[in-house]
Amino acid sequence: MPARRFLLPFSALSLWTSASHAALDPQVSTYFEQHCLKCHDADVQKGDFRLDTLSPKVGFENNPQWLEIMERINSGEMPPKKEKVKPSAEASARVVEWIASKMREGESARMASRAKVTFNRLTRDEYVNTMRDLIGVEYDAKDPGALLEDPEWHGFERIGSVLTLSPSNIEKYLAAAETVLNEAYPDPPAKNAKPAPPFGGSKPVLYEEQVSERHRERLRELGLLDKVRYEMWPGDIFRYSLLKDPLPEAGVYEISYTLSGLKPPKGRAPRLKVYESKLDRVLFEQDIVADEDKPITVTFRTHLPKGRPNIEVYNDVPGPSNLPRSGRHGDVPFISTKIGRSPWQMKLTDEQGQPRYPFLIMDSIAWKGPIIADEEKKLRDDYMPTEEGNMQQVRDCLATLARRAFRRPVTDEEIDGYMTIVKSELEAKEKFRDAVKAGMLAILNSKSFLFLAEGDENAQRNTLNDWEIASRLSYLLWSTMPDTELLALAEQGKLHDKAELSRQVVRMLKDERSERFTDAFSSQWLRLRKVGMFQPDKKLYPDYDKALENSMIRETQTFFREVLKSGLTLREFLNSDWSMMNPLLAWFYGLPTAISGADEFVRVSLPADSHRGGLLTQAAILSLTSDGVRHRPVHRGVWVMESIFGKSPPPPPANVDPIATNPATPKATLREKLEAHIHDASCAACHAKIDPLGLAFENYDAIGRWRTEEVTDGVGANPKVTATGKLPDGREYKDADEFKKLLAHDIDAFNHTFIEKLATYGLRRSMSFSDRDELKKIAAVSKAKDYRLRDLVEALVCSELFLKR
Repeated sequence: MPARRFLLPFSALSLWTSASHAALDPQVSTYFEQHCLKCHDADVQKGDFRLDTLSPKVGFENNPQWLEIMERINSGEMPPKKEKVKPSAEASARVVEWIASKMREGESARMASRAKVTFNRLTRDEYVNTMRDLIGVEYDAKDPGALLEDPEWHGFERIGSVLTLSPSNIEKYLAAAETVLNEAYPDPPAKNAKPAPPFGGSKPVLYEEQVSERHRERLRELGLLDKVRYEMWPGDIFRYSLLKDPLPEAGVYEISYTLSGLKPPKGRAPRLKVYESKLDRVLFEQDIVADEDKPITVTFRTHLPKGRPNIEVYNDVPGPSNLPRSGRHGDVPFISTKIGRSPWQMKLTDEQGQPRYPFLIMDSIAWKGPIIADEEKKLRDDYMPTEEGNMQQVRDCLATLARRAFRRPVTDEEIDGYMTIVKSELEAKEKFRDAVKAGMLAILNSKSFLFLAEGDENAQRNTLNDWEIASRLSYLLWSTMPDTELLALAEQGKLHDKAELSRQVVRMLKDERSERFTDAFSSQWLRLRKVGMFQPDKKLYPDYDKALENSMIRETQTFFREVLKSGLTLREFLNSDWSMMNPLLAWFYGLPTAISGADEFVRVSLPADSHRGGLLTQAAILSLTSDGVRHRPVHRGVWVMESIFGKSPPPPPANVDPIATNPATPKATLREKLEAHIHDASCAACHAKIDPLGLAFENYDAIGRWRTEEVTDGVGANPKVTATGKLPDGREYKDADEFKKLLAHDIDAFNHTFIEKLATYGLRRSMSFSDRDELKKIAAVSKAKDYRLRDLVEALVCSELFLKR
């Protein structure tokens, strides 16, 4: 009788049509009936817990209770071990997985819920790009004390319901806008003041007074005083980049270094890294390869504050320590490797004159700035009246700024509010220029600037208007405000035309600003932010450094860009016979690829035995699923499950012992330890789905290097690596190459996953149950176009889903 009372509500719900997603799965309902009800119904409520009264809308109602049920079953606590009839591990795992999936559905629905107006705050990068395009100022939002880091949801950093606005955000936005306006409109010089001379010039690597006095006259007599250079071994620091005068204003400065870089025959190239320590910001970095007698000049532009920056230049490559006495510079000026160094100093070359380590030779530095482009100056002039006291000019300037900043038409009432601010500042005896800046400051801190608003306050509107489409499209492909053409089309009401949208996608993807999309989306979809989160152990991986880490990330980002720009298909992400390489990465992979240039990534064909190709065997992906000491096959499997198949496994049971790291006798691979570790049947059920997706990559260590044996603690020879496996559907593979080919047969599943990830990024919200039909339509278009990435992006933009709130 109790069982019938429990089953009746769920049985009734199961009679609903398949259109309803509120019914319990029949297998789940049967599981509860057989194993749970007799202790948790109307008659018996052990632990004061009832199941028969819970809502079947799992993930939407009674979430704390359903979460507790999932955790109790997952941990093996329920059903109790004393029960005579116990469920199988597979049955319990199926129930846990079903509840977990329903909980995620509920979370997605809540994240996607929309009121009359949806406000999506600009991300930190979008704020920087928008401010640059609006006022022509490069704001450094990642500097200490600037904007806070954006929170993420499942890797995505653009989700509107996550990007909330806290009091600390408001303070930082106020400070940011003031910084931008002060740079754009600095105090004008006094009327009778002489114009300041342009800042800039060049300097030797060391001024004469910096050369040791006892060597200065000798070098002058030899005609070598102006030929003093500065040699830098791995890890060395150069601190003399500045001119004698401080930087006159905040702005963009151009800096040039003239130098040589000597590369050992089989080693890495030296790497120039320019770092501003007060800002904790790398200004520039690049590998340098140039003969000692043929130095090159590298030039870059960077934004710096007014005053004297604290710039340090590094030869940023691994190498011998410079702490011993032999690593010091000494007071003997360096001229060339032929003249040599003091006997006690570290030798830079061998007997044949070949460099022993990658080292730099610095010659001179040049500065120029602040640099303001003509289009930047015009933008700033558009918003500042030319005639002091002319209030009509003030109104026109503020209206121009507001229209561009709000990315839509503005009303007279809105401009009246900003004019009131200006007038009140003038009444308080503020300078005219500062009063206008107060009105501009209010615009730049308005919700209409900081947020992308979709919808109407006075009506329930579920589709976007043309202005909203322009912003959604621009922030998808350019991560910035719409340009003049998009705004003109919005004003003409043409952005609901699918043919026009297609033309705009083609145009915008040709623009260099689309690299922001390829970098940002690939990083968020693939979780590249996690690369380097656990820094690899220096003793185990001495070749790993920040330069290599950045190259790993850039390979994946530029690979995505190449697939998009070259009209390639989603299949390339799963398996390819090419990749994107720079010299450092080719050296790391051990590929015999001759790549000219310094850090430039170029497309290269991969040898048949390279064990690379596609995303899954790129070092960035392999390293982000490691812990800095060892690879993590389970984490790799979860990554494949989530990123390629769009499924998340249920949470692991509580109180499970970690895999042993203590020495084994004889030595054992991590795979062998993992197989021995999974002794609990409930663990094995889930691991059977996850592990085969990660064990395919056993030939790759924690930083993505290829290997055939695993270096591990213990006694005896290092064990050979085994990368064979069997997928849950019975298909077998012998290594990662065969595994990737199997994935290519599942292209439709990957197509659906990719489209959902792209839609989540583009619409700035999670996909819900109600979006499924539209997602299927986009997937069908993608399949008809042979899964070409470029056509897939266009299909999303031209879909009804993209035009909805």
